[in-house]
Amino acid sequence: MSDRLVPVLLLVLLFLLALGAMAWGWRRRGRRQQDLPELPQPIAGGKALEISADPLRARGVYVSTTLAEQPLERVVARGLGARSRARITEAADAGRPVLLVDREGAPSFLIPLADVRSLHTAPGMAGKWVGGDGLLVVRWRLGETLLDTGFRLDRAEDQARFLDLPPCAPPRTGPAPTTIPPDSTAPEARKEHP
Repeated sequence: MSDRLVPVLLLVLLFLLALGAMAWGWRRRGRRQQDLPELPQPIAGGKALEISADPLRARGVYVSTTLAEQPLERVVARGLGARSRARITEAADAGRPVLLVDREGAPSFLIPLADVRSLHTAPGMAGKWVGGDGLLVVRWRLGETLLDTGFRLDRAEDQARFLDLPPCAPPRTGPAPTTIPPDSTAPEARKEHP
């Protein structure tokens, strides 16, 4: 029995070191991203939130939020790092059109449609890779940072309906870049809404 004890203890120690390194990396990433503004929340605690009789609504999984065009650079600050079940609803908050992202077991937030730069599909991002057009991705601006927030919706027809959502963001001029550096905030580094 003692001839197996040492290898087992070494494996347990290696496993604990790996877990510690992952936790350290997660906290470090969160500290690095603390300059992100607070997530938009409903005005007056949601009392000004208006949902129409037939809103655009879908259920699915909130996959993650990443820096725009960097599908593996997960944003963990402000509670955005946790994957969760979610419901996305088109609404109005004190008259401004928004997407309400109501998450189970994680902070809910709003994405103002005026800040949305594009709605598109992607094969995956940090936290989920499904191939094809499996994820609905909302590219939007939070403060000076351009983000991609991904959802794996339960029904494909819901994804098609969200992709048809009319843009509210003002059109931008200039060529769209192929990549956006993580610290880039220049207007020319933002992608136009299609």
